[in-house]
Amino acid sequence: MPILLAILLAVLLAAGLMLLLLPLSLWQRYRVARSRRRASAWVAGLAWWSALASSGLMLLSTALAGLLWPLAWSYVAMAYPAGLLLGAAGHALTRFEALPDGLYYRSSAWLVSGLALLVTVRLGAGLVQTLRVWTTGATWPDSGWLSHAGLLAMGALLLGYATAQAWGLRHRLRRYLRHRGYDRSPR
Repeated sequence: MPILLAILLAVLLAAGLMLLLLPLSLWQRYRVARSRRRASAWVAGLAWWSALASSGLMLLSTALAGLLWPLAWSYVAMAYPAGLLLGAAGHALTRFEALPDGLYYRSSAWLVSGLALLVTVRLGAGLVQTLRVWTTGATWPDSGWLSHAGLLAMGALLLGYATAQAWGLRHRLRRYLRHRGYDRSPR
């Protein structure tokens, strides 16, 4: 019995620590996304294949969630392509610097700020809705951005963005590595 109590206490402490560190992790994600980074071939490839695997898992989880929340399919079907378009726009707004020692890039400040704000607003609204359900006995909405399907749509939007960004970076880096040895100076 004391071991079960210790496990429960450890889980509660871990959840509390995650909630306390959430603002710091969002700030760190914004800071890293805005910094000038060197593109690495294996990291870009890993990001691309991870985004594809995550997209497959998102399809599977949406299929399962569609059994409980009928609007999950339609929300994800709208949000994932929108995320792909947003990622393509983000890649177009990314500044690239081709230097002799590597390809460097810096993401758009406005887009990174907007995505961080979107995640923050959704998390805050979810916490408020959770408190309303616990304290007043309110029910979760069946549709809208506060519903469970809306949460899946937010994940699909961010996953679509990450997939498009990873593909764009991998494509740009492969092109840079293929043409790196050529002299492009005017003669």
